[in-house]
This record gives sequence, C-alpha cells and structure tokens, in this order.
Amino acid sequence: GAGTWENKSRPNITRVLIGATPSTRRQETVAILEANLDDASGEWLGYCVTRLLNEGALDVYCVPIHMKKNRPGVVLTVVCDRSRIEAFESIIFEETPTFGIRRRFAERTTLERQYETANTRWGPIRIKIGQRGGKTVTAAPEYEDCADAATRTGTPLRVVMDEAMQTWRGKRITDC
Repeated sequence: GAGTWENKSRPNITRVLIGATPSTRRQETVAILEANLDDASGEWLGYCVTRLLNEGALDVYCVPIHMKKNRPGVVLTVVCDRSRIEAFESIIFEETPTFGIRRRFAERTTLERQYETANTRWGPIRIKIGQRGGKTVTAAPEYEDCADAATRTGTPLRVVMDEAMQTWRGKRITDC
C-alpha cells in the first residue's frame, strides 16, 4: 500500500514494472570433444575431419602439440550438438587410434543466418549473412558455390569471391 506518511512535495508510492527485455542473443550449449593423437597419420586425420563434418559436426579442427617422449601430435577437437555426442565419439574411436575422449560443455552465441544470391558472370553465388537484432553484422560468399564456379571457369577462387561480394553489396545499395 501507499502507507500513511504524507509528503507535500512527492507522492508516497513506488512503481514496479515487471517484464522481460527482448534478447537479440541466440545462445545454445554445445559439446566439445577432444582427443590427443600422437600416432595418427595426416591421411587418417584428414579423412576423420571430413567424415565428422559430413556427419554434421558444428566445427572440427586439429592443433599441433608435443606429447610425452617429445613426440609431435595433435589435439583433435569436435564441436557438436549435445544430442550427437555418442555418434561423434563413435566416429573418433573408429577413425583414430585414441583410447580416450575428453568431453566438456560450453555456451555458444550465434548470429541469425540467412542467404541471398549474387548473380555473377560465373553464375549465382549464395551469400551467407549474419545478423544480430535485425542488423547485418557480417556476410561472406558461400565457399562451395565459389569453388564450383572457379573450377568450372578456370578463374582464381579469390576473384570469384571478390566479385560475388561486390555484386551483393551493389545489389543491396540499389535495393535500398
């Protein structure tokens, strides 16, 4: 209630507003799987990385390390959806000589993604656009589209990628 105290210069009440602030953050929890490998060939690692990515890993990478007995090795890291941990662990055990996989979880913030098409002289190239709160934060040509166009036409990849971005930027300016 307002109470019984009276003040001539200001009201004897407090206003409280309860609500939620709309968030532009897209957060999720991902699993990070890691294995130290000191006895896997480059061919095995390359095949394993490709297989993991083809199976839907969010990211896969290898970092060089020195292991016991001063042997060179790598840390194989897989970032994946929590619901797919078992599947990715199976692939790592099948494709590498590891005896153990470390697992941890991390929060990840992502941008909203959408695609637009840039019509270049080599054909259509998809442009991946990252947005936050409705504002474009970053954009990049889709690698596979650019690599295909470069291979088909004998054009350097960087030239195809540059033109795709210039075309997309020009299209956005004229659309506004």
